[in-house]
Amino acid sequence: MADFDPTLTEAAVRDLARPQSYDRGENYYDEDAVVELVRRGETIRAAVEGSQYEPYQVRIELDETGVVDTACSCPYDHGGICKHRVAVLLTYVRDPDRIDQRPPVSELVADADPEDIRDVLVDLVESRPELAEQVESRLETRESGEEGDDARNRTADINRESIRQQVQYILRPTEGRSAHAYDPYEAVETDVEKLRNVLDQVRTAVEAGDGETALDILEPLADELMDEEWLALSYDDSHAIFEFFDEVDRVLAEALLTADLSEAERADWEDRLWAWEQEMGGYTHQPPYSVALEAAQRGWDFEPVQQAMQGDIGYAGLWEGDPPWYAEDFVRARLNVLERQGRIEEYLNLAEAVDLIDDYVTMLVEEGRIDEAIEYSRRNLYSPDEALTLAKALREHDRPKAALEIAQHGLTLNDSSGQAELAEWLCDRATSMGESEIALEAAIATFDALPTLAAYQAIEELAGEEWPTVREELLESLADKDTKQRTARRHVEIFLYAERYDEAIAIADRFSDYKVVEPVVKAVWEEHPNWTINACKEQARPIIDEGQSQRYHHAVDWLEYAGKAAQASGNLDEWRAYVEDLRDEHYQKYKLRPMLEDLLEEFNGRTHTEDHD
Repeated sequence: MADFDPTLTEAAVRDLARPQSYDRGENYYDEDAVVELVRRGETIRAAVEGSQYEPYQVRIELDETGVVDTACSCPYDHGGICKHRVAVLLTYVRDPDRIDQRPPVSELVADADPEDIRDVLVDLVESRPELAEQVESRLETRESGEEGDDARNRTADINRESIRQQVQYILRPTEGRSAHAYDPYEAVETDVEKLRNVLDQVRTAVEAGDGETALDILEPLADELMDEEWLALSYDDSHAIFEFFDEVDRVLAEALLTADLSEAERADWEDRLWAWEQEMGGYTHQPPYSVALEAAQRGWDFEPVQQAMQGDIGYAGLWEGDPPWYAEDFVRARLNVLERQGRIEEYLNLAEAVDLIDDYVTMLVEEGRIDEAIEYSRRNLYSPDEALTLAKALREHDRPKAALEIAQHGLTLNDSSGQAELAEWLCDRATSMGESEIALEAAIATFDALPTLAAYQAIEELAGEEWPTVREELLESLADKDTKQRTARRHVEIFLYAERYDEAIAIADRFSDYKVVEPVVKAVWEEHPNWTINACKEQARPIIDEGQSQRYHHAVDWLEYAGKAAQASGNLDEWRAYVEDLRDEHYQKYKLRPMLEDLLEEFNGRTHTEDHD
C-alpha cells in the first residue's frame, strides 16, 4: 500500500484542465459516471462512463506533491487534462471513501511463489495474445544483457525482429481488433496507442543519450509503417495515425542528432528517410520524416545552426527564403538534445535566435538566472501563454512575488489566447498568498475571458463589500456578450444563480438544446409557469412525434415539469387534456402509452392529496 497521501485540492485540479474540461468533468462527477475506482500504490485507475458504449479508462500517477502524470483512453488533445480525468480527480478529492485501496502489483508478487507467477503470466498471455510479443521482447532483452557493472551501464541489444513482429501484429487485422468493431474510431485510437508503447522504448533510449539503441528500435518500426497496412488506421474522423507519424519523425530526428554515426551510416539513413518521405508525400501535403531527413542531411554541421548556437545569427538567417513548415520541430529537436547534453549556453543562444521565448526564459530560470529571465520577459513576452509558462517556473523556483508580477503583466498583453487560463492561475496563486486585490482583479479577468459560474462565484467570494457594484458590472457585461451555442449553458447557469431569470429565459428561447433549456425550466417553473409549459412541450413533442422510443422517458420528464408548472398556475386541467390527447394520438406506441398513463395517474394522486389537505 502507498505510504503517502498527497494533498490534492479542487484548485489543483482546475490548474490541470481547461475551464470547459473542468466544467464537463464536474458534470460527470455529479452524474456518478466514475466507476471501478482503484488505487494501487502511486497509481489510480478508474472507468468513466461517457458517450461511447465502453467506459473510458483513466490512469492517474501520484507522488507526495500531488499529480505527476495522467492518461485517458479518450482522444482528447486540446490542452490540459480531459473531462474524464477531471471527474476521477474530483472523486478522489471529494469522495475518498469510494476509492478501493489495494496493494501495488509489486507487493503482490514480492513473496509469491515463482511457479504461481509463471502460471499467472501464461494465463494472462493466453487471454490477451497481443501481450505475447511484448513478453518475448522483454525476456530476450534481459537474456542478452552482459554481466558486470559496465554491462549494466549499457542498454541491452535490441531484438529487431521482435519489434518488427509487434508492429506487424498491431497493423494487421486480427481477432484482437474485432473487439472494437462497434466503434472504428476507438479501435484506431487504441491501436495507435499500442504503437506509441513501442515508441516509448525509443524515447527512453534517447533520453538516456543512447541514440544507437533508439535507432535500432526505430528502423524496424518505421520500416513496417511503410507497408500499406497502416492505412487501416486512417479512419475518417481520426488523425491519430498521422499524429503518430509526426511523433516518430521528431523522435527519429533526436536519435540521429544523439547517435555517433559514421558517414556511411548517416548516408544510409538519409537514403532511407528520403524514400519514406516520398512514400508518405502521396497521403499528406506535410509528409512525416522531413525533420529527421534534415537531421540526417545537416546534423550539427549546418553552418546557420552553428552560428545561432554561438549567438551570431537570428531566425531569418537559418533559412534561405521562408522557413519550411517543419522549422520549429527542426529547432526543438536540437534544443532537446542540447539540454540533455548540458550545453546550456548553446541552447539559450539557439532558443533566443528563433524567438522560442518560453524555452529561453524557462531555461534561464532552471539555471538560476531568474532576474535575467524576468527582465528579458518584460521586454519580449508576446502572449499570456508565455507569461503563464514563466510564472509557473518562477513559482516552482520559490519566487512567488515575481511569478505574480509576470502573470499580471501577461494579462496586459494584446493577445486573447490563454488569457483565461493565466487569469485563473493568477487568481488561485494570489489568493493563497493573501494578495486579495490582485486575486479579485484576476478573477474578474478570468470571468471576462471565459464567463463561468465558478469564476462568478470566485469573484463573489473575493469582492466583499464591493460585491453589489461588481455584481451588476459582471451581469451587464455578460448580457452584452454575443452568446453562442457553445457558451449558452454557461451563461444560463450564471444568470440563474444571480436570479436574473429573464436573461436566462431569453437565452433558452434562442437555443433549443435541452442542456440549455432544462436548467432554466427547473429554476423558473413556479415563477414563470406559462413559459415553462410551452418550453417543455417544445422539447417533448419532437421525441414523441419522431418515435424516439429510447428517449420517451425524457419526453415524460419534460411533461412532468409542464404539469408542475400547470398545477402552480391553476391550469392543471388544460395540461391533463393535452397529455390525454398525446396518449390517444400515439396509442399504438406501446412503450409510450403506459408511461403517459402513469404520469396522469401521478398527477391525479397529487390533486386528491391536495383536496384532502
